[in-house]
Order: sequence, then structure tokens, then C-alpha cells
Amino acid sequence: MEMDSCSTLDMLNNLPESILENIFSRLPTRDMVRTSVLSTKWRHKWISVPHLFFNDECIPVSNGSVGHDKLVKIINHVLLLHRDPILTFKISSSWLQTCSEIDSWILYLSLNSSTLTEFKLKISKSVRHSVLPCLFSFRKLIHLTLVGCIIVTPMRIDGFSCLTSLVFQKVTLSGATLKCLVSSCRQLERLTLIDMDGPTYIELSNPKLKYLQISGRFIGMCLKDLRHLVYACFNATTPALLGQRRTCNFSNILGSLVSIEKLVMGGWFMQSLVVGDVGTRLPSTYDHLKSLSFPLNAEDMKEILVAICLLNSSPNLQELEILLWHERGNGIVTIMDVLEAEDQLECTFNKLRIVNISTLFGMEIELVLVKFILANSPVLETMNISSAKNGIEVVTFLKVLLQFKRASPQAKIVYLDPET
Repeated sequence: MEMDSCSTLDMLNNLPESILENIFSRLPTRDMVRTSVLSTKWRHKWISVPHLFFNDECIPVSNGSVGHDKLVKIINHVLLLHRDPILTFKISSSWLQTCSEIDSWILYLSLNSSTLTEFKLKISKSVRHSVLPCLFSFRKLIHLTLVGCIIVTPMRIDGFSCLTSLVFQKVTLSGATLKCLVSSCRQLERLTLIDMDGPTYIELSNPKLKYLQISGRFIGMCLKDLRHLVYACFNATTPALLGQRRTCNFSNILGSLVSIEKLVMGGWFMQSLVVGDVGTRLPSTYDHLKSLSFPLNAEDMKEILVAICLLNSSPNLQELEILLWHERGNGIVTIMDVLEAEDQLECTFNKLRIVNISTLFGMEIELVLVKFILANSPVLETMNISSAKNGIEVVTFLKVLLQFKRASPQAKIVYLDPET
């Protein structure tokens, strides 16, 4: 037993530095500190680890201010004893509240600004924390995540020259600051904005951007020079005001996404695309778009024309998802509107394989869309359809669908019961 114990100690002491660093980088900070009892060589190893992660696993089960105080104490202890450069500093605990110690940590990290590549600060409580402007001195940052913060920027924003990923969630800042910050980060590839407080009209421009997610309360946006964007997800959590929903320019929002491969829209976003006049196509077609998903108010002719414009501008779609809904619930669209929709549908989907259309009420305008897709998709494999609860008489509805002409001989129509 003694030999086995000695053998184990020798193995721990003689592990290569690269393996030791790999082990420590995968441990929660609390466990990383505890490794000092395993080996003489490991006793002070943790104070030079370049990656620091603080989450709920760092502290025993607590509640309220007790958990916050314990977390602050642990972070203070680690930073006080830490010696070598820090590459990663992340706090994602559900206990952290705004406090003066956070400013001290950022000031301390500013001494490592030439090495720090990833920084995450998550404030989980309702009161947000004003982040010190010196955060903008972290020029080597590659990944930046702020949750529950207020951005107080310096007089001049030069951006982060190395930043490739930026995540803001429940962050307060002005629209002008957001616009300036995004455009000045010349290497930015991934941008996530969730539940922002401040900019209701979002303006973004960055030719390097490849991934964009925006979710929250906004009445519109203007996207410029996003020529390399391949993925976009837009979700408006509140409806646009009636006096504002006709002021957004469709082309200004989606017209620059010439390389987009996947486009997902949710919530009330289609309202922000509604304008006085909608063409049958966008100025530039989405030649690279493979997957398209959007909600559609089947009683709003403006939204229907926007959807038709999107479909006409996406000749190479492989997957299509349409979530139908009804604002008033009466299912009324005039015959003139139905004829106008039929007249503007003019595309062929030569690569479309899968279609999902949910919550149909059996309205004439809905059947026009289904009929057109079936008749103009020569390689379609599956069309999954579900109806709204109590919306249509299923047997009669399916009989109508089965009569529609199909361009694809292998196309299957699958009805999904909303009750299951």
C-alpha cells in the first residue's frame, strides 16, 4: 500500500507541464485551489493557472447575500495570490450582485490587459453594474461577454482590435454607442444581443461579421455592409407601435445579407419589415440561403407580401419553416388580397427538400402558399403540416391538400396532430 501511495505521488509530481495545465483548465476554481493538498509540486500550482472560472460550483449551497459574499471572498482570495498572467477570467455565478469589488477586479485585470483574451461578467440580480471604462483598454480580448451591465464608454471608442466574439445580454447602453463599438471591432465575427436596454432602433455595420443574433424589444433596425454574414436570428419580443410599424425599410434591414445561409425570425419581427410598398423581390437574391424560418400573421396582407418577397428572393432554399398565427382570430382575408398574393408568387424552389408549416387555420391565403410550394418544389421530400387547435376540420382539410399538384413525385405530406 505504501509503495502504491508513493507511486501515485511520483506520477502526480512528474506529470508534464502541458498535461498539468490541461487538468487545471478543466477544474472549477474551487477544486483547482484544493489540488494543493494532492502533491508538494502542486501546492502552489494553482496560483499560476492562466484560466480562471467562477461559477456556482465555487461555493457551497447558499442563498441571497450569503452566496454573493462567499463568491466575492473566493475571487478576492484567488486574485490576491495569483502571480502569472491571466488569459481567461469568467464569472457566471447566479449569486453575483453589483458591488465595488467588481471594479477592483477589472482594475486588477487591466494590469494583465496585454495577455487577457477572454472576459465574462454576469450580474444575475436586477440591479445592473456600471462597467469601468478601463475595460476598453483590454486590447487583446478575443471573447467578451457582459450580462446585467451598464456600458459606460470612454470619450473615444477605438474598439477591440482582436475581438471576434461579443455577447451583450441585459446590457444598458445607447444606440450610438452600440453602433460605434460594433463598427470599430474590425475582427468581429460573432455578435449576440439579448434583451438590450437602450437602443430601440439598432444600426449595425461590420463587414467581418458572420453570426448575428438579436432578441428583445426594438422597433426596427438598419443593417449595412454585412456581406459575410452567414447566420442571422432576429426575435422581437414586443409588437411595433402602430405609428411606427410602417416606417422601417425592408431593404435596409435584410438587403445587405448577400451571403446569408440560415435566416431565423421570431416573435413580432416581421412587423418591423412591413413598409408602404413591398416589391416582389429584394434588390439582391439570397443565392446562398439554405434555411429560412419566420412567423407570419395570415391576416396581415403587408406581412404576407413581405413573406412572398423573401420566398421569391431565395431560389436555393433547402429547408423552410413558417409559423402561422392570427391577430384577430376571424381568419378573414379579402379575395382581392388572395389574388394579389397568387400574382406575386413567382419563384421555383429547385433545392427545397423539407417544409414545416404549423398552426394552419384553413384560410384561403394559407392554402395558396401550400399549393404554390407543392407545385414549384421538384425535389421536395416532406411537407410537415399542423393545424391550430380547433382551427380546421382535419379530414376535409387533408382531402383538399391531397388534391394539390406536386412537382416532386416523392413528396410526402405529413399531418402532425397539435394535441400530441
